[in-house]
Amino acid sequence: MLDSKNTKVVQADGSLGEALIRQDTFVCDRVYNDDVSFTELYSHRSVEISMVVGGSGIHRVLGQATPCKVGDIYILNSGIPHRYFAAEDGASLTVRRLLFDPHEWFDGEMVQPSSPGFCYGVFSENAISAYAMLTQGVLENIMSLCDSIAIELLEKKSEWRSAVKAHLSLLMISLGRYVNRSIKNIPNADPAEWNSIAAVLAVVKENYGDSNMTLESIADSFYVSKSHLSRLFKQFTGEAFSDYLRKVRLSGACAMLLDTDMTVDEIMRRCGMRDATSFYKAFGEYTGMTPNNYRKVHRNTSSESEDRSIKLSDISEALQKGKAKIVGRLVEEAIKSGVDPQRILNDGLLAGMSIVGDKFKNGKIYVPEVLVAARAMNVGMQTLKPCLAQENMANIGTVCIGTVQGDLHDIGKNLVKMMMEGKGLTVIDLGIDVPAEAFISAAIEHDCQIICCSALLTTTIGVIEDVVKEAEKAGIREKVKIMIGGAPVSEEFCRQIKADVYTEDAASAADAAVELCKNAKR
Repeated sequence: MLDSKNTKVVQADGSLGEALIRQDTFVCDRVYNDDVSFTELYSHRSVEISMVVGGSGIHRVLGQATPCKVGDIYILNSGIPHRYFAAEDGASLTVRRLLFDPHEWFDGEMVQPSSPGFCYGVFSENAISAYAMLTQGVLENIMSLCDSIAIELLEKKSEWRSAVKAHLSLLMISLGRYVNRSIKNIPNADPAEWNSIAAVLAVVKENYGDSNMTLESIADSFYVSKSHLSRLFKQFTGEAFSDYLRKVRLSGACAMLLDTDMTVDEIMRRCGMRDATSFYKAFGEYTGMTPNNYRKVHRNTSSESEDRSIKLSDISEALQKGKAKIVGRLVEEAIKSGVDPQRILNDGLLAGMSIVGDKFKNGKIYVPEVLVAARAMNVGMQTLKPCLAQENMANIGTVCIGTVQGDLHDIGKNLVKMMMEGKGLTVIDLGIDVPAEAFISAAIEHDCQIICCSALLTTTIGVIEDVVKEAEKAGIREKVKIMIGGAPVSEEFCRQIKADVYTEDAASAADAAVELCKNAKR
């Protein structure tokens, strides 16, 4: 599996119980080594779209390694084992993935692997893998569709399921136009043979705690010979069954050490391993430490003084990964431990959101990651607010924000709002289709230091100029700064209408707003 320190994961499952769509972005900085064996398994019935969006490196799939670079897209069916490695020049490799269950979103021939129309024909004659090499423009369109899916899953507005299905269908149709029939030098795999191995992987995933499970017992249950199944497993996964089973069991042991208070001996038995000496040796090779040390390091059960500072970094890290429930729990624990609420805010929540903003600005993460990080930030703030209110927390500044009249787009505006709140600003959200007068009224009512106007349609940018004029008429222009942004807006337009600041993205807008508020208080 990918090392946790190299994995940046965000999940958007729409709270459907089973994760029907999952998105993540990870950065891999581990150099490829021919001796490394691996298997990544998501779901037996899943389709994974795996996009290289930064750097270059090696993609190993079905036991073979091929070079990969920005624009390479791999579409894999039924949990095909694969892994990415960074290039040897030290540069990192950034990969974005989307995973979904075709049975939940498509119907008819679209969900039958044996059909030429399976997933809109993306897989064609090879029902388990496909490859596409895209230009930058096409790749950006594909990522935009993924962003739209993530937003629908997160916000769940009216008819969101229909919207997700439409975006997903368009995504597969778009990919189908650029797909080559198989992944580079990987020969077409027989779907029947792959289904056998996928079934083996599913059995292991569900029953790895059974100490009596062997390849021979699985082969007997499938009515095939052990030697035949062993050959296929090595062919498809690139590693021996015994090595894979050991790794799954050790991964399960690591999870139990972090999530339960069971003894090491009990965890060893629950993971299907009976020999303590062999378990400790294998665990040491897998993690580089003993089970007890692993639990101590990763659960941060050190001294009380260390525990307080560690909790703040844990809050930051959990927020960056969008782990809203964990952020809420850690904030609550930090409060109970007596940590200063202002430190929790600054060194935990705001520090984490600042890192998210920097990564978004530099193109290392994308809209889905920002959205779920902001959601985690909001959960932490709700937990912390009562304590901050008691301390009469000083307000950095107040901003009113909205999409101008005639424009109903709000994704960009919402991102800016989340980023600004993540910097500690109070944001008054006026929504969409906001007339110029409403911006001025809100600025006066809430004593705002900044008015922030967003527009996506070229036909509506004239309203931004009206906001500037209305501010002058109301006599507040000297004390209120006006920030503008959106696709049709530019630095030249900003100067032309005599607004104060134009920014290209949400993270830059948040940084600029903080500086404006600080300058206003000097």
